Amino acid sequence: MQNQQESAVTPILEHVVGIHLPGHTETRQVAVMFSGRVAVVTGSAQGLGKVFSGVLLERGSKVCISDVNQSELEKTYKEFKSKYAENVISQQCDVTDSEQLKEVFRKTKDTYGQLDLVVNNAGIVNEKNWQQCIDVNLNGTIRGTMLGMDYMRKDKGGKGGIILNMSSLAGIFPVNYTPAYAASKHGVIGYTRSWSMHPDVVNNGVRLVCLCPAFVDTDMIKMDDDSKFVGTDLAQQVIEKFGVMSTDHIIPVFVNAIEDEDNNGSVISITLKGANKVPLPMP
Repeated sequence: MQNQQESAVTPILEHVVGIHLPGHTETRQVAVMFSGRVAVVTGSAQGLGKVFSGVLLERGSKVCISDVNQSELEKTYKEFKSKYAENVISQQCDVTDSEQLKEVFRKTKDTYGQLDLVVNNAGIVNEKNWQQCIDVNLNGTIRGTMLGMDYMRKDKGGKGGIILNMSSLAGIFPVNYTPAYAASKHGVIGYTRSWSMHPDVVNNGVRLVCLCPAFVDTDMIKMDDDSKFVGTDLAQQVIEKFGVMSTDHIIPVFVNAIEDEDNNGSVISITLKGANKVPLPMP
């Protein structure tokens, strides 16, 4: 199974020198590419957001981690601080609150003097409170994207940069047990692709990319809350059919999405079978 997974992921990664799959030794070139970059990662107290932050930090980036969960954020901050010292800061943030999110960006710029990467990762599954689901997943991503462009566009004093928005396989296909979640993630893809085609963004050095993983081994897929799904039995059947990826399976695709300078507007699906760029539908 591991060999099948690696061979499927390789086509997206192999053209970038120094990018290797989990278990391989990365070259010094990759560390140099990340060294000194400054990132904001939302929803980074746990799950994929924590993993992404750790990936950036261990490669020499400076990261502001942020999350609505203050207690988990403090634990993660202490863990990272002990390893990466002044390269990590934290700021509690509910991405549905514009002022809180603005403070994350202000603090990052004030501390490190620049911003190079925004990872809009904060997300929830909640079909009972679908308004909150939309506000966190879609509106929160829109807020983070707008702030990222304001801070990184060359015509606004930035040096250019990358905005990586987390969507989902549910943003590509219909999902009968999470219709509001699917709608929010479809919206993230449409929003990201639309800005990636705007000349004011492209000409000022900002790239936008979407990652769309299937089921990942995080709290999001746990059957611990009946508000998550419209039919937990339906969700469980699909999870059992398609399987669950470890967070390590996402890392090489995340790294490549950032480092590939030609990667703008890409929507990348990630499953146990591999990673593939999703073609833009044509009328």
